[in-house]
Amino acid sequence: MKRISKTVLLFFILTFFTAAAAFANDVTKGINCPPGWSDNQTARGDNRVKQCISPSLESSIELYVTPGKKIPLDKLLNNWITALKQQGFPLQRLVTEHDGHISGAPAIFREYKGPDDGKTKESLLAASRHNGINYIFQGSYPDNDREAERLVRHSLATWNFPEDPVREDTPYDSPKNIGTPGTFKSVGGCWAWGLWKAPSGASVVILPDGRAIFDGQIMKHWRPNEKDSIVMEIPAQWGGGSAIWVHPEGRHDVIIQEEFPEPRQILLRDSWEYNYKGKAFKACHH
Repeated sequence: MKRISKTVLLFFILTFFTAAAAFANDVTKGINCPPGWSDNQTARGDNRVKQCISPSLESSIELYVTPGKKIPLDKLLNNWITALKQQGFPLQRLVTEHDGHISGAPAIFREYKGPDDGKTKESLLAASRHNGINYIFQGSYPDNDREAERLVRHSLATWNFPEDPVREDTPYDSPKNIGTPGTFKSVGGCWAWGLWKAPSGASVVILPDGRAIFDGQIMKHWRPNEKDSIVMEIPAQWGGGSAIWVHPEGRHDVIIQEEFPEPRQILLRDSWEYNYKGKAFKACHH
């Protein structure tokens, strides 16, 4: 597909960034290629660090990084979109725009539509910044391919950055009320807090401050997502990448992982309350 094969040349707008191998690998782990899509590693280079291509070659997901001054995110995205339009990308009509976060970092999200070789193309773009690096997410699909849209949106929803260690808080007494994080900094999603167990006996402790401990030793991070769900970083031993975790309607003692083609129940609640290094907290909705 000609749109996918183009390298976005933004020399006159942004300084190109050639990421070191270790850094690029960390960044690419934050984007999940949908099942059945190819992870086109040969396309990596200059400032593109990830490219996923659908089997039909009509849909794609790409991630770009570039260093630079602290340009406002809206201006960063405006510059990027202007360059894409000059290269013929179908971004004629802005459909929606809203602010949000990626792994706690500010982000701006936009959706576009435009004609492309006799068809209508929809595009999802997002800009964010983490540790002094600017990031651009770019996904596109035909407007009549709802499955491709679902997969691109899922990839955007689970996009995360390599996290820095989170500072430990000070000890405190056990909270008395449900949904109480104590002195942990709460990021929301209190239904998910607590101790969870997999059928295999493996455990996950979800802390209120956006951290999670897998099997008592592997520290990962999570963030609240839309529709009372969370986005969880998954350790390599559990499959790697990141995933959306939800609970069944009216129940908060089961975690279901959204997968394709069908979601899968992965965890059962073991405790609504937990004490981590002398700091207790209590989940809500019980």
